Amino acid sequence: MSNKIIYILIFFISLGASAQNLNEYLREAEKNNPELQAFQYKYESALEKVVEVGSVPNTSFGVGYFIETPETRVGAQRAKLSIAQKLPWFGTLEAKKESATFKAEAQSKMFDFIRRKLFLDVKTLYFELFELKATKAIINENIEIMKTFEELALTALENNRSTMVDVLKIRMEKNELYNTLHKVEENTIAKTTAFNLLLNRDENSIVNIIENISIEDATIFNKADITNNPKVLQLNNLESALEKAELAVKKEALPMIGLALDYVVVDKRDMADLIDNGKDVIMPMVTVSIPLFSKKYSSKQKQLRLEQKAVATNKSNTINQLHTIFSKANSGLSNSKVAIQTQLENISEADRAKEVLFAAYETSKIDFEQLLEIQQLKLKFQLKKVVSEKQYSVQKSTLEFLTKNN
Repeated sequence: MSNKIIYILIFFISLGASAQNLNEYLREAEKNNPELQAFQYKYESALEKVVEVGSVPNTSFGVGYFIETPETRVGAQRAKLSIAQKLPWFGTLEAKKESATFKAEAQSKMFDFIRRKLFLDVKTLYFELFELKATKAIINENIEIMKTFEELALTALENNRSTMVDVLKIRMEKNELYNTLHKVEENTIAKTTAFNLLLNRDENSIVNIIENISIEDATIFNKADITNNPKVLQLNNLESALEKAELAVKKEALPMIGLALDYVVVDKRDMADLIDNGKDVIMPMVTVSIPLFSKKYSSKQKQLRLEQKAVATNKSNTINQLHTIFSKANSGLSNSKVAIQTQLENISEADRAKEVLFAAYETSKIDFEQLLEIQQLKLKFQLKKVVSEKQYSVQKSTLEFLTKNN
């Protein structure tokens, strides 16, 4: 294989490696995040609880040996074997299983909620890195513009069409841009580290950030979808679990049935014509355990009813909070879209003003003070646009967190 082909293959391999997008970062975070893994283990543990509570009580086995053998008509009793099984009232175990199943589902919904929150955190950091990257590009662009202005001012100074003050003002503006650039670069390092640690990977890993934000015109978020948010569904499941637990306690207050079997080993007597000589004894038994003192059951039922009210109140409060977040995010999304359009128009107007000033330079003395003022305005508009794009993306991600199953 020629070196040229090898270089081409290396290029495409490296291109594919660097093309990691936001969705891939989300999948990586879901796979590696320790908190999410912990909730997965909790969910699996809750599933095992269903098996535990659905099992009948332990079966009792007994063996007895008579030290002094009691004599009966058919022979002396030598030993006794017994087996007993208690059975809860009909439907008790099923109610317990249903309660445990709802609790397991609540853990599953909590897992989904934590995953959504993790995705929101990843997206927020990602778009903050986008803001820093775009800001850095804008500042570098303005530094180059300042260098061009400086050359123009020096040329004009030689021709007595500007003053040294103009040159110094341009240099001061350029120094401020370098200072801002340094802050942006330091902030980028800190945010990149935080992003990588959120994905539970090496903090020095390269993060690939998109160049542009896509602005969508269609409204795609519905407040009614909040009812399907995992946090709300979790509280629904907890409420159902408590209802089934209350039913199980009611059934526990009913009698418990016991089935037992005794087997007694009988020795033969020295009487050949004795009917049933040495015949072993088999005695089946049925027992009933009646909870005469049932205050603990009524107290437990009262506790569970109060817990149901607490969950219902918490659910109402949670829905209100999510609705508030939705309204703020939806409003922020709309405001960001308007702000982006406004800054685009302002940037265009600033460019037109610069063209007018440069056109005047061909026939008269250039006004560097106005030129700097216009460039500073354009820089402000550019930075505002980037901030609005970041805010738009974060608000959109927040609405996805509230209403969509990522």
